[in-house]
Amino acid sequence: MPSNVSHNIDDFESLLITLQNTLGIVVPDEQRNSLIARITPLLTTYKLDSLSSLANILGDSQSEDIRAVVFDVVSQTQMNWNLSGEIKDVLNNYIFSQLPEDARVWIVGCGQGQFAYAVVMEMEEYLHKNNEAKNVQFIATDISTTDIKHAESGIYNKQQMAGLSEEYKKLFTSFNDKTGESQIKEKIRQKISFSECDLTEDFQSLGQMDLIVCPEALAYFSNDIKNATLRQCSDLLKPGGILLTGSNHILMSSIGNLERVEHSAGVFYRQKN
Repeated sequence: MPSNVSHNIDDFESLLITLQNTLGIVVPDEQRNSLIARITPLLTTYKLDSLSSLANILGDSQSEDIRAVVFDVVSQTQMNWNLSGEIKDVLNNYIFSQLPEDARVWIVGCGQGQFAYAVVMEMEEYLHKNNEAKNVQFIATDISTTDIKHAESGIYNKQQMAGLSEEYKKLFTSFNDKTGESQIKEKIRQKISFSECDLTEDFQSLGQMDLIVCPEALAYFSNDIKNATLRQCSDLLKPGGILLTGSNHILMSSIGNLERVEHSAGVFYRQKN
């Protein structure tokens, strides 16, 4: 990284304004430190000396390639296995039991696959404990081609495996002594179909869903883009289908045909019948 890279407040504010005006990305206050960590390596890539310089390039209508790279980096899903307490509670204490036997579930913003595999592992453990059997089809998407290929492989090194419980490692992964890597077991991998998806475009071809899990993918979008995406999600849900966003992304207004449900297990949004 150039030694004279500047991260002063004026530069940062200039970048935030440009991200919103050119890419429709709004960065929440709590995510701003993470943004700097993600975006600073791009300064080296493009030989820039400040965030303000990057903002200037993004403002150039001829810089579509760089805009695409920045959008990918900024909106990249965090790579971890952690399901928030809110999501785990509502999945285990309500949603899993309500899903039909042949349900279709869309996991939005799967990153390199950890989050998607974590959801499937959670459901497998739920079904085992409750002596149930369901043939649920999981569709997991992300905007990054590289991340999708990684997710499909289901292979993770020691650092990438951090955060997955020892119990789930034993149940759902196989360790390779020679490479030091872990492989997600076939019984989990075969349940998920991974594919690319840009949420700013039309994604109706994914087909009707019984459940959409979208805890992080909309965090950086402006309200206009977020609302348009949520309307599409509403159109995808079957009557009674559920949109699960987690407590950090509460819908501020009525979107599509979704109704807010405050269940004892947690908050979610349901498609009206």
